[in-house]
Amino acid sequence: ASPDHAPYHRAMRDQPVTLMTFPSLDQAESALDWIGVSFADGDGCFEGELAADDAEFIDVVLADPETPEPVRALATALRALLAAAGDADAGDDAAAIAWRVAFTA
Repeated sequence: ASPDHAPYHRAMRDQPVTLMTFPSLDQAESALDWIGVSFADGDGCFEGELAADDAEFIDVVLADPETPEPVRALATALRALLAAAGDADAGDDAAAIAWRVAFTA
């Protein structure tokens, strides 16, 4: 039997999870625009909240063979975060999961 991590996952929903670090602001912003999720400027990063309805955008990006590898890697990380949250909070798809994408320049 696996341990119940749901309380931990629920407590972490408000703390952004840093998914990736890009070499530049432009590359990070371009990847997020390509995927189509909403985000805001942070301090050396972009931040957003992932909701169940974002899965559609992410799945389209993952299915497209023309998706560049850095965008695919970010989409994969976002999809995994969404899947993990869904597993932790089955049936609670109204809550958003905070995430962050950093950049170095």
